[in-house]
Amino acid sequence: MQITKSYGVSGEVVISLNGNDPREFDLEEPLFIYFDELAVPFFIEKIDIKGNRMIVKFEDIDSYDDAEEIVGRNVFTEDEESDDEIPGFIGMTVIDQKGIQIGEITDFHNFNGNTCISVDYHGKEILLPFNEELILEVTDDAIILSIPEGLL
Repeated sequence: MQITKSYGVSGEVVISLNGNDPREFDLEEPLFIYFDELAVPFFIEKIDIKGNRMIVKFEDIDSYDDAEEIVGRNVFTEDEESDDEIPGFIGMTVIDQKGIQIGEITDFHNFNGNTCISVDYHGKEILLPFNEELILEVTDDAIILSIPEGLL
């Protein structure tokens, strides 16, 4: 599936289904868009199916300019992501919102729609939530996350 164009001024986009069955989409599950080889989850706020395309309003994409930033990108469901695409961020360093290095990403998990990453934190594996609201920045070798209080 691909985002083909923006639609209106409220952040909606048109997604070409490319043979996917629109009835298979669960509004509770995110769609993923890759940024710098990192699968970033986007949750659907509203969806309108029109033939072989969908008009989708994602959470936190609230303007024409926001929508234009994702036009042309491919969109994946969790099931469509292949195992060789996910390791693109394994090995990257996690840095918290204060600039403190937390550790290296060792694995990716999806627990009933809740995406998490395993991080080697001082020799101990910890799980951190991994969603678009917590990702502050992605660089070539690090991900800066807003880590909720009490998880470390």
